[in-house]
Formats: sequence, structure tokens, C-alpha cells
Amino acid sequence: MKLIIGNIMPEETRMAVVEDGVLKDFSVERDDENHIVNHIYRGTIQNILPAMQAAFVNIGRRKNAFLAMSDIFPRAATKKQIQQTRISVGQSVLVQVIKEEQGSKGAKVTANVSIAGRYAVLMPTVDYIGVSKKIRDEEERNRLRQIAGDLKPKGMGIIIRTVAKGVKEADLTADIQYLLHTWESVERRYKLAKKPKLLYREADLVMRTVRDHCTSDVKKVIVDDKDAYERMCQVFPGDEWRNRIELYQGQDPIFDAYHLEEQVQSLMAREVPLPSGGNLIIDRTEALTVVDVNSARYTGSSTLQDTIFHVNKEAAVEIARQLRLRDIGGIILIDFIDMAQPARRKEILDILARETASDCSKTHVLGMTALNLVEITRRKSRQSLHQVQFSPCNICGGSGYLFAPETVAIQIIRRLRHLVQVKHIKGDLEICAHADVLAILKEKKRREGLERELARTLYFEESTHPNREVYSILSKA
Repeated sequence: MKLIIGNIMPEETRMAVVEDGVLKDFSVERDDENHIVNHIYRGTIQNILPAMQAAFVNIGRRKNAFLAMSDIFPRAATKKQIQQTRISVGQSVLVQVIKEEQGSKGAKVTANVSIAGRYAVLMPTVDYIGVSKKIRDEEERNRLRQIAGDLKPKGMGIIIRTVAKGVKEADLTADIQYLLHTWESVERRYKLAKKPKLLYREADLVMRTVRDHCTSDVKKVIVDDKDAYERMCQVFPGDEWRNRIELYQGQDPIFDAYHLEEQVQSLMAREVPLPSGGNLIIDRTEALTVVDVNSARYTGSSTLQDTIFHVNKEAAVEIARQLRLRDIGGIILIDFIDMAQPARRKEILDILARETASDCSKTHVLGMTALNLVEITRRKSRQSLHQVQFSPCNICGGSGYLFAPETVAIQIIRRLRHLVQVKHIKGDLEICAHADVLAILKEKKRREGLERELARTLYFEESTHPNREVYSILSKA
């Protein structure tokens, strides 16, 4: 049974898609101004970088947005049209955010805007009609294409979404007309705006989840917030869907009641267990995400190659799930356990391709190298779950590592010798350091040797600072 569970509070919204008790999709959104993907702005070109084939656009936020030259022109523009078009500093442009601000980088925007509805996506800058590839019935595809063609203004494009399969013509028509009216409103606001301004705000997480995940196989949509419940009821006025929407009124937190809290917390872990006893290790870097597949405790019951293949198959399914749940984007590199047979390598790639096909974010499985390394790219538009939930540690600087106590003790000894032999500091010395470091320095043999070498007494004080790398040396003269 497929459920959509929503935990909504003023500060944070969490939406989960659950199938037979297993978390299949998860998103979290904070109540702040950083979630701007798909927002449409009136922008002003601030500067043009010919060498980078890009421009920076002021959209009214603290950081200018990045606009690639290839995204300035309509997708269907000819080479002649592009050459005849001139852009200049101070020129106003209508742009849509396709990638959120991250770190020191501003948002990435495009002039090829699109507005998503329940059943269709409107693309005002390209003359095109498309139908989701997941709708395979040719007769149904033709029906939907005909409806879209009758409604589509000349020069605009419409893509029919998967959830439109089997919907009534009146419902699809109403959705497309709503999108057309929305676009007309955006154009009016753009013409009236005199400076960088937000023209269109994308739906919040609750409504996006309803829009993107409420398919015919969803049995219930359960939320713990009355306002969200009422908004969903307005979106689905008919009895068929109205009866599937439920306001949770239990005593326990909704994620606890549906056994989701533990599954959500496991998404923060570096290690992911596999059913057989193997595991995945997921590590993030600035450039890419690396996933290592290990057999760990699993020893199998037949040959070594069969054992490896079994773990790799489990890993392929779980990796696709983790990419979706953690919303990991960009370049992903997977280190599978070595397999000698080409047929088995191909099967692993086929599993990855099949499992990522249902992902809402476009995912490409690029192949496997001779070292059993698989390269995947996944569209990155919003912050990943890791970026939303964590901030760099102010002790280790985000590296995850500190100097070992022995290393810090040696640094202190080196500093003591410098102070006595070079700086000629007078008097006995007091060392204030972390307890783990002091334990090494206070070892009887080491302490006595240092005191003889330095010809003075050493005193020790335990530091309360959480970082063991922090220490101080004071003269007691």
C-alpha cells in the first residue's frame, strides 16, 4: 500500500512517500527564503563575461544569479536569431531559477521558463507538444496530444505529465488553462516591474508533493496540519480523491505512528546496511559523492563470484533509493565489488537504470569501468538532505578529523623546546591542554625526561575546550 505522510510545523515541513511501510521518497523544507527553485524573477544584467559565455543577473537577492548564454535564447532559436540578438548591461530579463544558491555561489537561472501544473507543464518559449514516456499506450498518448494541441497557443509548448494518464478531458483542459492564465499574469507583472522583483513563486513542499506524487496507486494522503489538509481538499474537490485525504489526529507524532522517524534518521548515517549483511559507505566531497560497496559480514553460501554478485545487486537497488531519499545530485561515483564476468557487470548497470528510472530528478547511468566503478549524474537543483540538516563542524572545520592526541602532544613538546632553547623563556611552565593530550604528557618516563631536558618543572591543567588541538603554554616566572 502506497501512502503519502506529511509532518508540517511552522518551522519545517517533512513529506514522505511510503510503500508497504518502506520509505520510498523523502523531502524536507525549512520555512525560509532560500528555497527558490522554479521561482520566476524580473532580473537586470549586471555584467557580461564573454570568456565564460555567461552573464550575472541581479534578481533582487544578496547574490547575483548566473545565466549561461545558451540559456538566454529560446530553445528553438536559430543560429541567425542568436547572432542578431544583442544583450547589454542594464538590460532587463525574465528568468527562472533552476538551481538554488549554494555556499558562495549564487542561483543559476534560465530565460527558458516552464510552469508545472498537476497534469501538464507549460513552456512559453518553445513550440512543442510532448507526452511523458512513462505513458506507453499509443492511443492514450494520441488523445492527450490532441487535447494539448487544441489548447496550446502558437509558439508555446506543453508537456503532458505521467499523472495525466486516463484523466478526463475537462480536468486536463482546466489545468492547461490555469497554466496559461498564470503565464499571462507573470508577463503583466514583468511589464509593470521597474526593478528586480519576484514575479512567480513555486508551490511549497506540501503542494509539490501532492502535484508530483499523487498517482492512482496512492491509497492515502495523511497530514498532521489542518491548513495543509484544507489546501489539499481544495486541490482535489472530487469525492474520489477527497476520501483519500486524511487529517491525522493521533496522540503520537505522525512519523512515529507510521514508523518513519527511525528510517528518516538512518538517512543521516554514513553507513547504510544491506539485507544480506553487506553495507554501503557514502562520502561527500566538494566535487562529487562516492559510494563504496562492501560485503562486510556476508560470506555467502556458494562461490566467491556468486557472493559478490549478490551483494552488488542489493547495493544497486539500495543506491538508487538512497540517491532519491537523500536528494544527492551532481556526480556520483560507485565502487562496486570487483566482478570478472561482463554479463554480470551489465546486469548491475541494468538494475541501476531500472531503479533510477522512476526518479523525479533526471538521472543518467554512464557505464562501468574495468575497475567496476560506475559513474552516475543526477540533476542537482535543490540542496541535498545533508546540506539542509547539517552545517560544518566548528571544531574540525567540516573535515571530520582532528589531530590524534599523540600528534598534539608532540606539537606541544616541539613548542616547549622552542620556547626554552630559542626564546629563552624563564621559570617553570604550565601546559593547559585536552585531557587526552595531558595523559600522554604526564606519563612518568616522558615527563621526567622533559623536565630534565628543559631544566624546569612542568605543571598541567586540563582544558575545557572541546577541540583537543587547542592548547596553551604559560610561564610561571
